[in-house]
Amino acid sequence: MRPSFGLSGSIAAAFFAFAASPTVAQSTHNVLDNTRIERPLSHGAAYQFGMVSGHTRRGELAQRFEIRHGDCGRTQGWDDCANDRGRVERKEHPKNVFSEPGEGVWYGYSIFIPSDFVSLGRANTHLSQAKVEGEGMPLWQLTFNDNPYILYSDDTYCSLGSLAMWRGRWNDVTVYAHYGEGGEDLYFQLYRNGVLLCERNQPLMHPSMWGRNQRIGFKYGIYNSFVSRYLRTHDQLPTHVIYYDEMLAGTRREEVDVRMREAVGLPPVD
Repeated sequence: MRPSFGLSGSIAAAFFAFAASPTVAQSTHNVLDNTRIERPLSHGAAYQFGMVSGHTRRGELAQRFEIRHGDCGRTQGWDDCANDRGRVERKEHPKNVFSEPGEGVWYGYSIFIPSDFVSLGRANTHLSQAKVEGEGMPLWQLTFNDNPYILYSDDTYCSLGSLAMWRGRWNDVTVYAHYGEGGEDLYFQLYRNGVLLCERNQPLMHPSMWGRNQRIGFKYGIYNSFVSRYLRTHDQLPTHVIYYDEMLAGTRREEVDVRMREAVGLPPVD
């Protein structure tokens, strides 16, 4: 297995280790520039997505998402509201920009969950994910409710700690994901503020997906699922506001990790 480095380790050593990582994506991408808002939304209101100043992790601008009761995404053959869901998300466009099947990729970004964020309890709020086009289950998905976790395509989970540790502050998230079908030592890692929270040594790609020309896409924003579980005891869904900043995808951790970039004086992304 490749060595893992937090900020307590040598930045130079991390540069060397991850430069040698095999079968990884071939360039660094600004995530905002390579995603688009998922349309059409329920009514396309201006509040649902925007670039804002005055509340950023680094630099002058951050991305602000807001979802209110009744905000649903629709595509051909799918309606969130009719399927117990709601969303405002940006999605990788076109697919396979950041990585392709059989490759690994590093994602680095910062998330701010306000201190007044209301958990949906037994319902779910998903804040980022990667999916194979045409598949229902995500390859991995960050989920925030009473007990935050990562969901994988084989329906297994990894805890992300308490909701309290995520609310009311900027959280620097670094994810390594390898979209291969076997033969790798490592398929997934998630760091929060330089601390490793989750690791997986089994393929993210479920065997039912193997052997096909897959189109993989990264998505982020706010996506609520199984909302009827919350609405059984409440009149409407709470308004959620989430901020994202410093979003990159690339070959090596030091190219995208917010704290590593900051430590060596690299400029802000947004």
